[in-house]
Amino acid sequence: MTQVPQPGIGELPSLRQLNRATLIAFGAAVILVTTVLPAEYGVDPTGVGRLLGLTEMGETKQADAASHAAPAPPAVAAPAASPTPALKAGEPVEVTLTLAPNEGREVKATMKAGGEFDYRWATDGPEVRFELHGEQTGAAEGDYTSYEKGSSAGASGKFRAPFDGTHGWYWRNRTDRPVTITVTATGDFEKFAALP
Repeated sequence: MTQVPQPGIGELPSLRQLNRATLIAFGAAVILVTTVLPAEYGVDPTGVGRLLGLTEMGETKQADAASHAAPAPPAVAAPAASPTPALKAGEPVEVTLTLAPNEGREVKATMKAGGEFDYRWATDGPEVRFELHGEQTGAAEGDYTSYEKGSSAGASGKFRAPFDGTHGWYWRNRTDRPVTITVTATGDFEKFAALP
């Protein structure tokens, strides 16, 4: 059996060196919690990140990453979205979906360039992360155009398609309870439905 040599008293760190190393590690932990987590992941346990404007940046990064990533299969069966009724010109189409905590889903309209629709969407209370975006017909996987993103409990307005393709919203529930979103649209589209 081989014996491992033991360090001598002169080779051990001093109390001052141990205290200095501890303070450096503590400082790094403070920076991690107050700036890195809010700026990169939108996680702000202390509230300092929100005061510095870093939390919104992190939430936006996470929404971008989620909208670019292929949707992961849900751990539980996805709640059913309302079916798309047969479209009649000028009649509103309503889609309702429920997002589990940290789940993301999309509702898209298939449109021709120049087509317009009026829309209104709202949650049953809490704000969700959203991005209004579009994919051009024939575009490469992951290639899309972002029109608007942020956090809200609802929005309304008019949308005009800049190109042929699909246009709509991606929502992500960042709360710890299910959130129901109802979106209504009236206008020039071939299809308006929730994506699986």
